[in-house]
Amino acid sequence: MRRTHRWLGRALAVALTVCLLAVPARALEKIGTTSLQVLKIAQGVRGIAMGNAMTATARDVEAVWSNPGALTEIKGQQALFSQINMPADVHLNSVAFARQWGDYGAVSLHAINLFTNDMKVRTWERPEGTGEFFNAWDLVVGAGYARKLTDRFSLGANVHYLHSRLEDETYDGVAVDLGTLYKTDLRSMRLGMAIQNLGPDVKYSGAFLDYRNRIQNDNVLVEQKYEGASLPTVFRLGVAFDVYELLGIAKHPDYAAQFSVEMNHPNDNRERLNIGAEGGYRNQLFLRLGGKFAYDEESFAAGFGLLIPVFDGYKVKFDYAYSYWGRLTEAVSKMDGADQLKGQPHRFAIGLEW
Repeated sequence: MRRTHRWLGRALAVALTVCLLAVPARALEKIGTTSLQVLKIAQGVRGIAMGNAMTATARDVEAVWSNPGALTEIKGQQALFSQINMPADVHLNSVAFARQWGDYGAVSLHAINLFTNDMKVRTWERPEGTGEFFNAWDLVVGAGYARKLTDRFSLGANVHYLHSRLEDETYDGVAVDLGTLYKTDLRSMRLGMAIQNLGPDVKYSGAFLDYRNRIQNDNVLVEQKYEGASLPTVFRLGVAFDVYELLGIAKHPDYAAQFSVEMNHPNDNRERLNIGAEGGYRNQLFLRLGGKFAYDEESFAAGFGLLIPVFDGYKVKFDYAYSYWGRLTEAVSKMDGADQLKGQPHRFAIGLEW
């Protein structure tokens, strides 16, 4: 059995390396064709600091956001709340809870809320505003379950309820994530795979007045139904190593380091490559660095984490990440005072382990 595990691990490693190196440069022709973009925003602050290369790396409650198959790595119970700064007065918060379920399983609950400040209602005749206001918000609520099928292989899934509202138009639907984690015996190499946001097309309720085609209709506005759009489905494939074991270096008990590489394939853009690294000291202080390749604006990220014992087996967790967004970051940096701080891509998370 051990020989079989070793052979399978090496075969998967070769296949994964080929996939990661074969990232095509040509973009797909489907950019901007999906709906519910909140599902594309990375939620885990630790993962953001590591370039979102988390499919094979997640070992805590953040697996909810990257690979539900890795939830089986959780010991005890963990809760995490994160707040993400977004430009243009957009607010994004998330919360996740996960706990070990018996010797071989784990369960989780999670929620994401994205909402805007009030915005002016503008019409064709009154582009500066009618005096009325509206806002938009998205809500994702879900649960997950993962189970070890062997001592090395785990399988997990999330189910999401989706609600989106833009003024009076709404959408309600469901989506599913599937994920696996395989721990090889090749120098602690871990292989992760996940497919996220599987579900039916998003189609909002209500109708709209078609200003674009009114000339073709004798200047008469025609009411049109909204068309459907796909969910932002993404396929993720990753590999992670313990740096000490990878390089064959004697490991000091106070220090830890890991390196991860991930390829993801969204259904509305070109393939992308994520790279992340994390160094730890006494399992209390963590420094993180990440890089993203073939993205429109995002390029690098960095951050740190603290895991502080408090009392009777409880630990408080704090994570911070900064992700550079290219021209968007530069535009926000020209703002003044509080608007600049709110618009910069700072991410914060606080959690509890027990």
